[in-house]
Amino acid sequence: MRISSRLWVKLAAVLLGLGLLALILANVDLAQLLDLLGRIGWGFLLVLAAAALIFSADVASWLAVLPALRFTIREWLWLWKLRLVGEMLNVVTPLGGLGGEPAKGLILVKHRGLDARETIASLLVARTSLLLSFLPFLGIACILMQRQPALDAHMVAAIGVGALLFAAGILGFFLVQRLRIASRLASFLHRYRYARGLERVLSETRAVEDEIQRLYVFAPLRFGGALLLAFLGWLLGALELWVISALLGYPLAPAEALVIEATVQLVRQATGLIPGSLGATEGALLLLYGAFVGEPSVGVAVALVRRGRELVWIAAGLAIGYGYLEMRKARPVGLVKASENS
Repeated sequence: MRISSRLWVKLAAVLLGLGLLALILANVDLAQLLDLLGRIGWGFLLVLAAAALIFSADVASWLAVLPALRFTIREWLWLWKLRLVGEMLNVVTPLGGLGGEPAKGLILVKHRGLDARETIASLLVARTSLLLSFLPFLGIACILMQRQPALDAHMVAAIGVGALLFAAGILGFFLVQRLRIASRLASFLHRYRYARGLERVLSETRAVEDEIQRLYVFAPLRFGGALLLAFLGWLLGALELWVISALLGYPLAPAEALVIEATVQLVRQATGLIPGSLGATEGALLLLYGAFVGEPSVGVAVALVRRGRELVWIAAGLAIGYGYLEMRKARPVGLVKASENS
């Protein structure tokens, strides 16, 4: 049986992540690592609670730019479950945290009867607001790094360069949407004979961009609310890190937790092709905790605790996703309502 090139890429990414993780574990004191993990105990429930707060803020941010759903507790709870499915796919697929977006869009269209164009627009704007809100969080971290004597100057410089490159990429992604670059490019290509079959693609692209502009320009309060809620999610990520460190017996100062969280998230964005940034996250935490608390093993322990939390999230996402598969033969909500009104 012939294996597709896409599967080879996935396999290579997984093997690379596993190799990095094995290399890291080979260079830490495993006895100390097991002792640290044993300190978590029932405190793992606190970790799950902190992670749930992060997740809740992100879900509320997405709901803010999904006008088809009312901003209510009921809709928020429904999106909470749907986002679990998406995050499960984001972790296990080598697609830079985008593996779950098509699944979320498909479920919204098939099971809630939402317009496909509006759904695509909301997913793009939600992802953009999440990334844009990371820029001030990262900026604050870069300022705080200058006051952290524990960090090597070369490490600070490397993080700063990475932050600038990331900021340029995200702002470019935003401008592509805001300035309608996709439809402009399609219109330009349409002049040439070989591209004259793009009429339908051009029409759909313009329709999606109309929905995006409606959110950016005509619903600024929704977009602004999404940015604020997403920024809150990043701050809560630093809180989760602080909670884990305290449970392990190595409490961090708030500024230290924020710097570490921002750097780790930057590394995750850069290594998104590796499922769950396996190995890369552990390596970043090993270096950062080695600098801040003098014990690299603590960083690896923090990473493994977070991996445990991710496994809980993945299991929940699989269970909910299976439920949607069982319902795949059910009629979409929109069609049911249409038939009732006819």
